[in-house]
Amino acid sequence: MSRGFYIIWSTQFASMFGSQLTAFAIGVWLFQRTGSVISFTQFVLFSTLPALLMMPWSGAIADQWNKRSILVVSELVAVGCTATMALLFWLDVFHVWQLYALQAVLSISIGLQGPAASAAITTMVPKEHYGRASGMYQIATAVSQFAAPMLAAVLLGRMGIFGILVLDVLTFLVAIVGVLVASIPPAPTRPTDEGAAPVSRSALGDVRWALGFLRQRPAMGAVFVYRVIGALFTGMVLVLIGPLVLAQHSEKVFAAVSTCGAMGALSSGLLLVVWGGMKRWTPLVLVLNIVQGLAIALAGLQSSAMVLCACAFVVMLCSSTLAGSTSAIWRRKVPHDRQGNFAAFQQAIGLAILPVSASLGGVLAQYVFEPALMPGHAWSQALGPWFGTGPGRGTSVLFVAMGMVASLVALLSLLDRRVYRVEAEVPDAV
Repeated sequence: MSRGFYIIWSTQFASMFGSQLTAFAIGVWLFQRTGSVISFTQFVLFSTLPALLMMPWSGAIADQWNKRSILVVSELVAVGCTATMALLFWLDVFHVWQLYALQAVLSISIGLQGPAASAAITTMVPKEHYGRASGMYQIATAVSQFAAPMLAAVLLGRMGIFGILVLDVLTFLVAIVGVLVASIPPAPTRPTDEGAAPVSRSALGDVRWALGFLRQRPAMGAVFVYRVIGALFTGMVLVLIGPLVLAQHSEKVFAAVSTCGAMGALSSGLLLVVWGGMKRWTPLVLVLNIVQGLAIALAGLQSSAMVLCACAFVVMLCSSTLAGSTSAIWRRKVPHDRQGNFAAFQQAIGLAILPVSASLGGVLAQYVFEPALMPGHAWSQALGPWFGTGPGRGTSVLFVAMGMVASLVALLSLLDRRVYRVEAEVPDAV
């Protein structure tokens, strides 16, 4: 991989770590200020909705504009928002509504940055190393999510939230320097007929192109839909793992389970860096989802802290390896001049799944499964001898159901011969 990729990766790693420090500190401040769980829901909404709304335009911007300029502008916006937070904290005039407003602006910059960064990586890395590139970014994400909260808890007591925000501003500046220094090759252009008018790009047109691209390649479309279904189950698990563990164990056990999940994602990144990921499509990704589904089901069947930790490790190992491997496939199959378009489409689907999976999992657990497993209620006699009755038992049953359904979907997809035709049906475009 090129020297420019390592510069971008290392400086973005620093920026990602700083952002995780800020996220933890802001979360603590928000809860201390409001004492409301709803405030966290609103915080997530302002953090994701603007980026989701930007996605139809951000793909065209990433493909048609200079990627270095997009990345620098996005980082500068992030610097401005974070510096504004730091100033307001220093003046002791920071309020919740200001946090939401600044987070919305940050979300827009992230929505622009994501597709541009994805398209830039495609030009900076040889296609045989796409899996390794995905693995390195998974390592950066996992380390940030694992280590940053622990460090932030220490730094809060020593430098306060103002100091953490200043540190985050410095990491953004490091990322800007990295983007300016690194060599980002321009994307190759496809030959066009002489005298043909340039292709006009629009938000709705980009969405139609991505849908048409998948529709014209049924094997690739089937894999994409399958990945969306898998992400829905994974999202539900991530939302419900807290209630499942805390209904039976202490906060320390929950912290251990979360740590094991982060270690699974980190191990996945290391595996992809060493292995390089799949050079060609294989049904291995479907086998990973079968294993992941069985681990989800086992977490519902067994309440042992050790088993829950092992299941969290396996689920995140399989999920992250699956994501990194399929990401390498998408990079090879999508034309250079549509990399931003398709990346924005994928990110929009991913952002849309987050609230859907969270809402679906919460509703099923709180209003269906939990009441049904209370003593004397609908399923208590049939399932009670297996799972017990009382708080948390319904969530355990839901985990078993989700895991078995996820494994069944993966098994049925493995038996579908269409998923074996991806390489023959869709030639490499880069």
